[in-house]
Amino acid sequence: FFFTQTPAYAMLRSLVGSEMCIRDRLWDLMGVTLGFGTAMLGEKAAMLCTASVEEVIDGHYKDQTYKLGEDEKELKKKIEKFRQDELDHKEIAYDNGATKKGLFGVLDKVIKTSSRIAITISEKI
Repeated sequence: FFFTQTPAYAMLRSLVGSEMCIRDRLWDLMGVTLGFGTAMLGEKAAMLCTASVEEVIDGHYKDQTYKLGEDEKELKKKIEKFRQDELDHKEIAYDNGATKKGLFGVLDKVIKTSSRIAITISEKI
């Protein structure tokens, strides 16, 4: 159960640059660490990890679309497509056992907080 995603800079050439490379490396490292850690906790935790991250990214993409002007319709369409991909991944994760019951609720909060921190760092660099 893995997704193949196209990095944003591959879709939008204007995003190519050293900052993007740093961000990609940061996201790769954090993603692998989080994915491996939750996989060690079992399938439900791994599925919850996917669902939790996708929920945060969904909110981030939604916020971005609100900030775009009328002259950025093409970019908005691309972000909306990325957002729908994330929503689809979240649904697949819940269909495959993701749950927030019991201690998984705590794990959900940890994952979401970590994801929000990563987004904030990415916005700064």
